[in-house]
Parts: sequence; C-alpha cells; structure tokens
Amino acid sequence: MGSGLNTALQLYSIRSLSEPLPEIVRRVGAAGYDGVEFAHRFQEESPRDIATALDDIGLEPVAVHADLPEVEAALDGESDLLVRCRTVGCDTLVIPHLSASELRTRSDIRSLCHRLRDAAAGLEACDMQLGYHTGRRTFRPFLPDAAGQLIDETPVPIAVGEYTHQLLTTLRAPDPTTIPSETPMWNLVARTTPAELMFEPEVAEIREAGYDPRALFSLCGDRTSMVHLRDVSPAGLFQGYEDVPHGVGVVDMDGVLDAASDAGVDWVIYENELDSDPTAKIDHGMETLERLLDRSDLSRSPTRMPATSS
Repeated sequence: MGSGLNTALQLYSIRSLSEPLPEIVRRVGAAGYDGVEFAHRFQEESPRDIATALDDIGLEPVAVHADLPEVEAALDGESDLLVRCRTVGCDTLVIPHLSASELRTRSDIRSLCHRLRDAAAGLEACDMQLGYHTGRRTFRPFLPDAAGQLIDETPVPIAVGEYTHQLLTTLRAPDPTTIPSETPMWNLVARTTPAELMFEPEVAEIREAGYDPRALFSLCGDRTSMVHLRDVSPAGLFQGYEDVPHGVGVVDMDGVLDAASDAGVDWVIYENELDSDPTAKIDHGMETLERLLDRSDLSRSPTRMPATSS
C-alpha cells in the first residue's frame, strides 16, 4: 500500500491489563507502535508518570477519549482533565459515545450541535480540538420529533426503543455508499465546521450500521485525522454483529486504509474488543497494522489471536 499512516493502539482494548498505565505505555511503545490513544484510566493515574513514560519510549499521545459531559465539566473547571492533557502533550479530546436520546430527532441534533460548538470553542481557547468517534447510532435515520417525544414520555425500557429504532433501520436497507441527510451523522458534519469538530471513523460501527466506511471519508473530507480499525461479522438475522479478528469479518481493511490514506488521515488506531489476552492483543495489533500497511517482513506469518473465552 505504501501509505504514510502512523500506527496507534486504543488502550481501552487492553483495559483488563492490571499493570500501572505508565508501564502499559512502555509496553505499547516497545511493541513498535507510533502512538497511543487513552481512555478511562487516563483520568485515574499520575499524568506526570504517563508523560515520562511517553518520553522514555518515544510514543505520541494521539488523543484522549472522554464523554461530552466530562469535557464540559473540565471546561467549567470541575475536573483536571485539561491539565492532564497538557501535562502529557495531548491536544485532542474525542467523544467516544453519544446517547440515543441525543440523536433521535432533528431537534435533538440541533441541541447536540449547539453543545458541541460551545465545547469546541472552549477547547480552542486552550489550544485543543474536539473529535467524535463515530458510533452506529449516528447512522440511523431520524424519527419524527413527535415520535421522539413519545419515546421520552413513555415508561418503557430504553433498550426497547433502541431495538425498535435499530429494526426500522435494518428494514429500510440503506444505500451503503451514501450517508443520507436524514441521519445524525450527516447533520453533525453539516452543522459544525472543521475547526469545531473532527471525526474519528470507527469502521466496524459504520459497517454494522449498513454503510461502507469509505462513504464517511467522502462525507467528511479532510475532517478525519484518525481511524479506528476493528472487524465484525453478522451474528444472525436481527441479532446484530459480533467482534472477530481483523481480516476475518466483513470490513474491507485494505479498502478502508486506501480511503484513509487518500483522505489524508494521519493515524490508524488498532481496536480489539475480543475477550482474549491483552498482551497478545498488543503484539497482534502491531503485526496486523504492519501487514496491512506493507511495513512487515513478508516472510513472517500473521499471528493468530487467542480464541474468545467462553
């Protein structure tokens, strides 16, 4: 492929590893990655020790995942998240999830975009940027405002409304090559500027939503600097998808990385939600990325992930 993509590991993939975070950072750097993306434990351990580990091993802090309320609280001075980011030299906060209640209707997305713009303005004042890790919910078509209000006011489990919305999406069989304007994803792009919100495509989530991940690169243009690489396979009719080793499932890995390279993406981030040995994931991730990016020794055979535990 000959791309200039840099490699990173999303640390949430190895959250079961019980070592201190600085030691995990050193382990990731020693495996050969160029960078690392932090998740929940970043806010629990010493940022100075993490910064020292990053410097010692020569690893780039690509981004920190933090939910929107956490970002807003940090901007209000209610946590030290921004100080932690500055200490380790990270200038990007990425929202990993958005709730269904923020995405059901056009009214919901207008309110959400207002919050995102405010958060982005606050981060810009701190020389930081805001991103969104694209979840499958943002690709489901809007419900009418009245239907969204009815769901909010009806005392039924959240999972029931979520399943109903997912079922309707599946039955509509969207064109996989185009993200339609009646989705939250299209509106997130249209209602924010590149300076306000960048996007981190999570290719398995996009594929689960019924779209070719390359369609999002076309929609976002140069607003993608990172891409999450994960693979899934159908679990059965109306049963969604299940995680599988990279290259075994339905995600076109080579096509995704070609599109990412064409879009000027800087980082390809290995993500793995299989229930398997976290240290094996570190090595498997590096070998997988090297193989996909044509950096590996071609005589070396790919490492197999340990089988999912029952």
